[in-house]
Amino acid sequence: MFIAAGISIANFYLDIFLLFVADFLSEHRKPLDEMHRLFVIYNPQAGRGKAKTLWPQIYQSLLAHGLDVEIKTTNAPLHAKDLAMEAVRRGFQAVVAVGGDGTVHEVANGVLQASGKNAPIPLGIIPVGNGDDFIKMLPPLPAIGQQGYSWAVAVARIASGKLHQVDVGSLRAFHQDGSEVGHRYFVNGVNLGFSAHAAFNFTTIPRFFTGFLGYLAAVLKTLWKYPLLDLKIQVDEQEEITLQSSMVAIMNGRCFGRAFWVCPQADVQDGVLDMMIAKRINQWTILQKIPLMMKGSHINDPMLQWFRGALLSIASPRPLIVEMDGEIPFSDVFRVEIETLPGRLEVLV
Repeated sequence: MFIAAGISIANFYLDIFLLFVADFLSEHRKPLDEMHRLFVIYNPQAGRGKAKTLWPQIYQSLLAHGLDVEIKTTNAPLHAKDLAMEAVRRGFQAVVAVGGDGTVHEVANGVLQASGKNAPIPLGIIPVGNGDDFIKMLPPLPAIGQQGYSWAVAVARIASGKLHQVDVGSLRAFHQDGSEVGHRYFVNGVNLGFSAHAAFNFTTIPRFFTGFLGYLAAVLKTLWKYPLLDLKIQVDEQEEITLQSSMVAIMNGRCFGRAFWVCPQADVQDGVLDMMIAKRINQWTILQKIPLMMKGSHINDPMLQWFRGALLSIASPRPLIVEMDGEIPFSDVFRVEIETLPGRLEVLV
């Protein structure tokens, strides 16, 4: 009798416990329709209108691959970042950026910022921008001088659900008085000097110049006026160096500006950033270097210095324009501190 009573009491409390667990899970689990859907962020301005032209085909391809998607369209700078943060908060399985490197930059920043110390949700990329440089770092890697895979291939790879871990760069910018201006993540690279000014000038080039022609026009415009940088640079625990430079590229990826393979040996899975420093060079010398960079054959050029590290600090007595993934987030800073975050992001490939 006592045993039966004991079993009855145990069953009573077990039932209460199970009811509590069921109630807890019902309040805290994410809706199934969001857990199994992709949050697609589409930038109609990407590629100077190319994205808008291709979007009907892209959308139909997403549906044809059986993907359940929620579409959000960007309408302002940094809107893609806000939308990516929304995707994380709502518990979506993955977020997909439809656009160029600038769109990928914003979406990656939103995902990483919203995730905090937690593992970020995977990122899918459908490349329809002017450069589409970060996509060139995803397998299978294209040969130097070749482009990454097309938007149609990208959709199929997103549907496959295969993941590829990549490093992410983190940059903090500072005023002259040492106060922090802001913080950004980057996936492809950071540029200072000539290439940063070329990226800024690209925004002033007529819109009918797209892709490589647009970047080349920006480069030619920059040749008329660009700054020489007086810099103090420290890489990891190495001794600080002081130099004058025309351009500094800090790369997670290999290529920027669609066709300039500035750091052809970079790897998004090696836990370090590659840095190329161009010494003080004139316009004619820059014109000579452009064909070499397009072939990735400038590695042994005596006018260039190379470094590789996980922590980098760059300071200047004059304001710097900072280009990141094709965007200009900072235009009046005096110091940047950059670090690698190994394997911080998963990309659908």
